[in-house]
Amino acid sequence: MRLAIMMALQAAPVAGPPLPAELRPVKPASTPDAVPCGTPDRRGDIVVCGRAAGADRLQRLDETRYAERPIRAATTLGKTRLSAEAEQGSLPGGQSAPRAMLRLKMPF
Repeated sequence: MRLAIMMALQAAPVAGPPLPAELRPVKPASTPDAVPCGTPDRRGDIVVCGRAAGADRLQRLDETRYAERPIRAATTLGKTRLSAEAEQGSLPGGQSAPRAMLRLKMPF
């Protein structure tokens, strides 16, 4: 309820005295040398305005910084390190045997 009241108070227009003339924003004066695009200037030259071809293109990303890192399921419990890994083994008949391994490494 308080949140709704606070939001309603912030959305209300703020009434106050008008700004003095010296604090009001003013439009910058146009320079007399500025000529609109496509019109000739004083010497008869036509002014052509344009932007660089790659102005809106994004820069290439740094591939080393944003390269995908391998996901490692590992944690530490005190000085002990526990990790889960997947391995591919083979059986005597030439069949493959996928394995899920839990490794517990303890310093001694």
